[in-house]
Amino acid sequence: MPPPGPEVTPQEAEAQYSKAANAELAKDYDRAFRHYVKAAEHFLLLSRHATDDRPRTLYRAQAAKALERAEKIKAIKQDIRPAVKNPFAAGEQLYVLQKSSIVNQGFFPLWDSSDRPSPSSEQPPLSLEQQKYGATWRKPKDNQYCVYSDSFSQLAPQDVAQHIVSDCSVCGAVAVCIDHHRRFGSKLIIDSLYPQDVNAAPCRSNSGQYEFRILYNGGHRRISFDDQLPTHPDGTLMCMSAGEKGQLWPSLIEKAYMKLAGGYDFLGSDSSTDLHALAGWIPEHVDVRSPDFQAEKTWQRLSRGYLAGDCVLTLGTGERVPSSNISINLLPVHCYAVIGVSEEDHRRLTIFDPWVRPVDGHSGDKVNANRVIEISWEEVCNLFDGIYLSWSPRIFEYQLSFHGIWKRESTQGADTAMHFRGQLQLETADSAQEEQPVWLQLTRHIRSHRSNAEYISLSTQNGTGVGATPNRDSLSTKATVILNSAQVRTSITASECLTLVASYDGERDDVGFTLTAYSNAKLAWAHTPMNPPYTKDIGGAFTHKSAGGNHTYPTYYLNPQYFFRIHPRTTHRDIRDTKADLSISVSGDRQIPMNVTLAWSQGERINELGHNDLALSSGPYSYGYALASGRVPPGDYTLVVSAFEPRHIGKFDLRVESSEKFEITPILREGAGMFSQTLKGQWTRENAAGGPSFGNYSANPTYELHVPSPSQLQFRLQLTKPSLAASLNLTIFDAATASTSGTHLVTSGPYSDATSGVVIQQTTFQPGRYLLVPSTYNPGILTDFILIVYSTVSGVRVVPSTRP
Repeated sequence: MPPPGPEVTPQEAEAQYSKAANAELAKDYDRAFRHYVKAAEHFLLLSRHATDDRPRTLYRAQAAKALERAEKIKAIKQDIRPAVKNPFAAGEQLYVLQKSSIVNQGFFPLWDSSDRPSPSSEQPPLSLEQQKYGATWRKPKDNQYCVYSDSFSQLAPQDVAQHIVSDCSVCGAVAVCIDHHRRFGSKLIIDSLYPQDVNAAPCRSNSGQYEFRILYNGGHRRISFDDQLPTHPDGTLMCMSAGEKGQLWPSLIEKAYMKLAGGYDFLGSDSSTDLHALAGWIPEHVDVRSPDFQAEKTWQRLSRGYLAGDCVLTLGTGERVPSSNISINLLPVHCYAVIGVSEEDHRRLTIFDPWVRPVDGHSGDKVNANRVIEISWEEVCNLFDGIYLSWSPRIFEYQLSFHGIWKRESTQGADTAMHFRGQLQLETADSAQEEQPVWLQLTRHIRSHRSNAEYISLSTQNGTGVGATPNRDSLSTKATVILNSAQVRTSITASECLTLVASYDGERDDVGFTLTAYSNAKLAWAHTPMNPPYTKDIGGAFTHKSAGGNHTYPTYYLNPQYFFRIHPRTTHRDIRDTKADLSISVSGDRQIPMNVTLAWSQGERINELGHNDLALSSGPYSYGYALASGRVPPGDYTLVVSAFEPRHIGKFDLRVESSEKFEITPILREGAGMFSQTLKGQWTRENAAGGPSFGNYSANPTYELHVPSPSQLQFRLQLTKPSLAASLNLTIFDAATASTSGTHLVTSGPYSDATSGVVIQQTTFQPGRYLLVPSTYNPGILTDFILIVYSTVSGVRVVPSTRP
């Protein structure tokens, strides 16, 4: 008896979608949202009852389209959002994984799901090169090929041939897995191909239908495909092959991967990313050209890992390959498999080029010479740009994953990056206070391999978040920005949390991602309240007038600053100084390194930061996003947002989240609303007289200040090039006494070597003439200086003194 049919018809589902589209055009978003959700439910119901693959795929695609429109409306119209859900809940995690099942218009469900994947009869599109040379789909002859054999003539890495498909990274991944299987019997990649025999080895399918288990978009997924392969007109394979060994499994696995990737015109990847998908190993990219590259340390890690079976690797060339005397002609932007590592006599690697160069695209004419060579470690460091390591997950006892979605809020522009932040902590303190290594991996869930304008980054911050970081003016070295995957190696102790910031910058409004932590100590997510009681968003910008750069610049005081007050918690009995759980983040252009700092103060504009001034800091400057979080007592503070250099110009978004009530208001920039003038001066051999204690103070440069009417004035003296050897002072005298040796009217205070210079705060001046004397403490310091004068009235003049 056939199963009961769906309660809706395709016409009813289409009608719901049409109603939704019409309501959206009429800007009736509440009604449009309801109809889109209903249409998605109808299409999903139809897909479950469909008996043929084609309508099932069509209904699922229509459901996904309706859900996507509903999500966009939710982002526009805030008040129709459902209640806030716990993103760590099992149901929400599963929802993210299911939502990421559609890749390149194909449907690839989770491996343990009852959903059917895209039909095996749907072939991945051939590349233009394959079409050019007349590729056709053919079933290999049974008497010429076997699926897999582990006999005495088992496959060797150098049997892998890339041929005409531009997937050298995939071929390299297959080759290093064959090498690992020969040494350790691991069956890497091989054990993911089905059907399998009693020995868990892939075997021939009588029906010609195969399935491949792949780790993609956060979970293991199912790919269905048949045994037809691209072939030359003469019947030889026009895809990855195992040469004369006649084993089909490399060709079948390549086909499965190309079906997921949208076709044989593969845009390229790196083999560690491919191996993560094909075998589930942990990727690591080592940039040989980075100033942080450590050749000795890298060799020790990879050689130990390779020989122990915990690591496989490939090498990648850059766009330009240096000349060398090695016997292989290295190609630019190409992948080479490492199939041997030796420390005997000399550090050497055996590398293999999987590409068999065809002549005129014909399989019969190949250039096979020198595909395998030995190369010294020194030559590797000179010739290659990247080392792509893949590590066995077995080196870690614990693995913890989170699946989330970056969502663009309605207040964010299309060019604004999206961020997720979370905190990891050790679940138990059994490991005492010693550091525990933690490897972190961030992967973006891919919808289309044809998009090249999407970037992600992952950065970390250790500690409680309270207090200064010793290298607060340095650029972050723990942030990685690449296309699809980002990795960070760090550590954690029982007394601290590890704050993670996963960021996305691209064209899409919501993007799935998976964040995985590997460790030998059990980790847990620190579940923070999803909705802090008090939140405020503020827009700002670094302009030519407000971009002061980091703390080492004399212009740091120009940066955007805010008065920040945390109110104490009040009860009917008393006022308790309960600390506030505070999170302050700033985001902007991914090309701008940013920092946010909360300083102890009376809420006034500050000139520079001392080590003991910091209440909270985001640490080293990080590109596009900075986060400072911790527990801070009630009181008044100054919040400073800065970019790494004054040349960094652009908008930013500031968000403050707090468990306690707070106030935040911009502090007017120095001299705001006042007239200003800037004078450039110089201490020369004739006038670098030093301070009063050296007996020649009156020889210092002197300026006449003419005030036409009662006015508030403010002054700043600073060096054009900061120098710790020069301590500055600015003092003002009444010109009526015609002396700079008597009692002064106002001074900047004790001599100071502050990078930002010295300041005389706003002071009332009556009409008259005054003398300004800039000086250094020690005489004989020859350097240039800048004197800035602000006034509340016009007509104030400052000119060099003509007194004898």
